[in-house]
Amino acid sequence: MEYQLVDEPMPPSVPKDLPPLVTQAVASRPDVAKLRFERDAAYKFAAAENDLNRPVVSAVGTAGFLPYFDAGSPTRPPEHYEGAAVNVDIPIFNGGLFGARRAVADFRAKQSEQDLRDGEQQIARDVRVAWGNVTTAFERLDVTEKFMQSATLALDLAQGRYTLGLASIVELTQAQLNLTRAEVEHLNAKYAYQMEYATLEHALGSLR
Repeated sequence: MEYQLVDEPMPPSVPKDLPPLVTQAVASRPDVAKLRFERDAAYKFAAAENDLNRPVVSAVGTAGFLPYFDAGSPTRPPEHYEGAAVNVDIPIFNGGLFGARRAVADFRAKQSEQDLRDGEQQIARDVRVAWGNVTTAFERLDVTEKFMQSATLALDLAQGRYTLGLASIVELTQAQLNLTRAEVEHLNAKYAYQMEYATLEHALGSLR
């Protein structure tokens, strides 16, 4: 089986505005979504622990009839009966258990809030670093391309001088070497830009 190498298409140009990228990353990154869900769950759990201090009211009722009874008995129960009761449970004397559980839940909720804030700041830093690196790599593309054009022009001039007998083979060989170096530098710049752009997409949460 034969394989043929093809050029990888270049990514688009670098976005100019940084703040929208940070906003996109904070909204799109799955790790931030995880921290946000954990924060919401922690606050709901803290609210549930706080509700334990409220009284608990429960009610029970029953009704029915007696199919068999002694009709002549003076103490016979009524044929039909019903009853209801209400129970109120007030948590007062439990050794401060509910208060301690509520305090722990509040501390964990605050910790989850801080974890979310730290995660957002870390992602913002990653986006800024990735954006700076990809901007530098994009600017390097233009520099290496101009260097390659200059080396190509220098080779053409050296070739013409050599053809006219005005330059030595050393000058021509040096021009060819400079062009090769320029092409290598340009290829490295293209690879670096593709890599840095992929890093930026990962930081934004758009690389799946």
